[in-house]
Amino acid sequence: MVHLLRVHHEHRGHGHSHESHGLEASFLILAGLIMRAPIVVLPLYIVQMAREMNHDPQSFGILTSLPLLMFVLVSMCVPWLVSRINLTRTMQLGSAVIFIGCLMRMLMTWPTMLVATALVGAGIAILNISMPTMVSERFSHKPGLYTTAYSAGMVAGSVILVMIDPFVTDLFGWKAMMWLMVVMAFIPMFLSFFLPAVTVSTTVEKRSGAKLKFLKDPRTWLFIGMFAGQSFLSYTLSAWLPSMMNADHVSETSYTIVNVLFNLAGMPVSLIIPLFIARTRRRYHIYLLGTLTAVQIAIVALYRWHTEMGEVYWYLFGTIACLFFTTIFVMALTFYPIKSATSADTADISGISQSLGYLIASTGPVMYGAMYGTDMPTISFAWSMAIAVLVTAWCTWQVIRINKFGLQMLGRKKHNS
Repeated sequence: MVHLLRVHHEHRGHGHSHESHGLEASFLILAGLIMRAPIVVLPLYIVQMAREMNHDPQSFGILTSLPLLMFVLVSMCVPWLVSRINLTRTMQLGSAVIFIGCLMRMLMTWPTMLVATALVGAGIAILNISMPTMVSERFSHKPGLYTTAYSAGMVAGSVILVMIDPFVTDLFGWKAMMWLMVVMAFIPMFLSFFLPAVTVSTTVEKRSGAKLKFLKDPRTWLFIGMFAGQSFLSYTLSAWLPSMMNADHVSETSYTIVNVLFNLAGMPVSLIIPLFIARTRRRYHIYLLGTLTAVQIAIVALYRWHTEMGEVYWYLFGTIACLFFTTIFVMALTFYPIKSATSADTADISGISQSLGYLIASTGPVMYGAMYGTDMPTISFAWSMAIAVLVTAWCTWQVIRINKFGLQMLGRKKHNS
């Protein structure tokens, strides 16, 4: 990450100082750390929080679905916010909302916990759209490097907190981890108030009706399919993989190892994929996608023999599944600034695809629960997952093939020959 803080001479003609690039790069990294951790880590303390609040632990399931709902509701509004109050203030707002949400959690009452979790989800949704827009507007010369900054931070934040949790909890208690998240949220919020004002360029275009025009273009729906597919797999497996292993009587040690692999596998992907996408030809992107899809389908096909393979199967399943959907996720984040003509287009495309993508993804955990619950899934699970993988891969393949497009280019040729 040291390279992110170097002085840069190439940018979109803005007269910002070199120091501002260092501040912006630092913000990308630090904000990335709190864009997933507050959601991933909270379930670790459901029992303790339920005891503290004298509340039924089973009702805490809503705390995992609330952020997803906020992603859907808020994502479509972020491009409008950017145009109204500028990009920098939008990121300040997102960071502040996450900090307030993390701080409100410490009140330990059920109503404030619901409001706090909704605020955290809303803040993350704002940053989810603002980050690719910032990369497009300020770092269009190195989109891969700066996408790496926050995508790696997103994975690292949750992995680090999950790994240090046993030690911090033993020494200082579980509330210390909650306070640690408050501190982690405060740092990027504080830093955001020193960022230079960045206004997204919209002078050449008339943005009225932009979302409707993008929704009428097939290329936008390819982005939606790409983002929805990886989110569908990610949320469904995150919610139900533990139940699947319990139903298969996986040992406690192997259960822990699989869960660690399921989270850690995304770390190298988040570091490598953005730079790989930005610096190589698209045929290599297709080779990577084809190879990873083939391996994922092979692992799913082996589901019929998971009993014979024993716990080794779950090691492979957890690792490859995480590699697949994290690769597609990071590809989407990298393609937003690369495939859009302007930073305003980046905000619209990412906002639409993430909002509708999360809406589609929210059906995954519900459908799985209705079909299988806590029982061991039948072979229909393997068929369903294979279809989801293939649809996601096809949409990603089509996104790889498209050229830059934007509001002024809608209706032009969509694919390379």
